[in-house]
Amino acid sequence: MKTIHLVSISFPGRDLCLGPVSIKSYALKDKNVSENYRINISQYDLGMPIDDIISDLSRKRADIYGFTAYVWNISDILRISKRLKDVYPDSLVVLGGPEASGMSRTLMEENAFLDYVFVGEGEVPFQSFLAGNDPSNVPGLVYRDRSRVIENPTSPFVDLDTLSLPFECEDYRDYLDNSPITVRAAIETSRGCPFNCGYCTWGQQRMRYFDLGKLRPAFEYLFQHPNVRTVYITDSNPFLRRERTIALIEMLTELNIHKKPVTFELSPEYMSDEKILGLLPQLYNDEFALGVQSTSPQVLKLMNRRFNADRYRRNIILMKEKKPDVRLWFSLIIGLPGDNYTQFCDSLDFVINLNPEGIYVHELLCLPGSDFHANPEKYGIEFMKETPHKILKNKTFPKAEYDQAKELSFFVYLIHHFKHIRNTIYEIRDKDSSMRLVDYYVEFARFLNGKVDYLLGRDISDVTSWFFEAIAQEFLSDSTRVARVQALFQIFMDTGVSE
Repeated sequence: MKTIHLVSISFPGRDLCLGPVSIKSYALKDKNVSENYRINISQYDLGMPIDDIISDLSRKRADIYGFTAYVWNISDILRISKRLKDVYPDSLVVLGGPEASGMSRTLMEENAFLDYVFVGEGEVPFQSFLAGNDPSNVPGLVYRDRSRVIENPTSPFVDLDTLSLPFECEDYRDYLDNSPITVRAAIETSRGCPFNCGYCTWGQQRMRYFDLGKLRPAFEYLFQHPNVRTVYITDSNPFLRRERTIALIEMLTELNIHKKPVTFELSPEYMSDEKILGLLPQLYNDEFALGVQSTSPQVLKLMNRRFNADRYRRNIILMKEKKPDVRLWFSLIIGLPGDNYTQFCDSLDFVINLNPEGIYVHELLCLPGSDFHANPEKYGIEFMKETPHKILKNKTFPKAEYDQAKELSFFVYLIHHFKHIRNTIYEIRDKDSSMRLVDYYVEFARFLNGKVDYLLGRDISDVTSWFFEAIAQEFLSDSTRVARVQALFQIFMDTGVSE
């Protein structure tokens, strides 16, 4: 019997990655596969020393090593794969997952140690591959025929109700049972996305749904498990169908007797139903992260994203009325095609006006599989070919303006932690609306120039947005710095905002 080792590298504090769990469960439904293969799953924390992972996998010699690749782990996976191939040249190394799917040909052309890449949903292709079908007949398989790289058409989407749910897999149950810490557990209730945003890899995939009756015992298991801290629904948007949404929320409310937080992606502009907005607080989640990305009509048109500012604003007000203590975080993307400093400030002002708990600003990543990645010339952008595919140039957003916008974004993120300052700015604006909220932050940043080093010696060009939180927490950990900002804000107010 041959051995397969499916490997994931994930963030600490998470459950077992759903991809390998579903791949294994579906593959073993085929009698020929189950009689000829033993499939194991291993998961390692992102940031774990590569040598330690390689050492562990080397002790678990396998005929096939399969890796689930994302933008955050592909670099580690390639290093590990090469080393394993050096040690066990007869073992196959295969990749799947979003990053591998979007870069399948490039990965195969540039990395001779890779044997196969699976594109798209992997359950059917991997089962077909293990069942012994000729590579040319395996859907979604990318392989070599002598010196040529061949890309097979992807398979039709699988009926979701033929898939096993995570709790039905012994590996998943064992992982949760033996976890030394409580974790965030993930679950799908649907796949696909009806939208086609240029920066996203999910676009225009037909929506498919798991039957709620099938999901019921899965949610019940997660809610009851002592090592599950929160439950995360991975869907692009789980609340697109009204009646199903109401039934889903009512089911979750009934099953969640321990009142564990249920988190998910949410697009308020697509939620016009007051009943659903009223039911959301029953999910025991006091905090929501909501995407805005941009409010510029020009930018929205280029990235093919719909956005109704009035509806968005109205639904946020309704959410706060239904749950006054709710904490809302909003996200923007900096560097989008067609954007510039002025328009970005307009977007920033929009989210500040929603009185959020905080604001995330993410630098644009041109993810493999997205339209931005496939057609950079069309959008006037250049990006890193290697991960994480960060934008390097934007014809409408010169670097000086980009850095200016990024520094302002960090400043807003930091100052939003000073509740007294934040509340005072809102109070002033309520009395005098002649100046935008974002401009108060601009003026205060200008006032602090030379008085406070809020970047702690860093140049904004060298700071990536995913380190904003770490830098902010380092700044806030020093009580002397905090007191100085508060004192300078009072001076700023006393001397006049526009001076």
